[in-house]
Amino acid sequence: MQDDTALFRRIQERDWSAFTLLFDTYAESLYLYAAGFIGDQEEARDLVQDAFIYLWQKCMSLDFKGSLYAYLFRIVKNSCIDYKLHEKVKEKYFKETEVLQQEAEEEPEQFEILYQRVRDCVDSLPPKCKEIFILGCMDGLSYKEVADRLGVSVNTVKTQMKVAYRKVKSEFEDRNAKFVSALLTILLQYRGSFLKFI
Repeated sequence: MQDDTALFRRIQERDWSAFTLLFDTYAESLYLYAAGFIGDQEEARDLVQDAFIYLWQKCMSLDFKGSLYAYLFRIVKNSCIDYKLHEKVKEKYFKETEVLQQEAEEEPEQFEILYQRVRDCVDSLPPKCKEIFILGCMDGLSYKEVADRLGVSVNTVKTQMKVAYRKVKSEFEDRNAKFVSALLTILLQYRGSFLKFI
């Protein structure tokens, strides 16, 4: 295959044959790596394809030097790591919510009552505390991002988040910590239902 710099220049010129040559040369090797890493052949194929698509879409803004294979390998490796982390989070989520699923099946009406209690608890927070809790907990913004958006200090965000969590947990003193954690996990997973609180 020709020099990577020359090949990349052709790709920047939107030369599809150059891109096809790159794909045909490296895709299989990258796929084998990804499949071995995450243990899912279909997902591995998607991750590799996404890496090539990213290169094609972003090539005009990339300041490329070195090996195209090394560049693509880094993208695929990072995607594999992200995939594994996501799977671990998902697995933890299902384990934590197992107790809630059981309760929901056994006492569906009681579960709806608990769900509403959390919503009411969040709604009863002071306006600024509620806004910070929604942005930080429901929308997943970092403390700094929340502080920048609202024009307050990071310490204020931290303090208000603690107040909000304490309020929610105190509402469920009749429940064990695992149950509360699982309930909050479910509510965070379906955070769209909290948009009315903003």
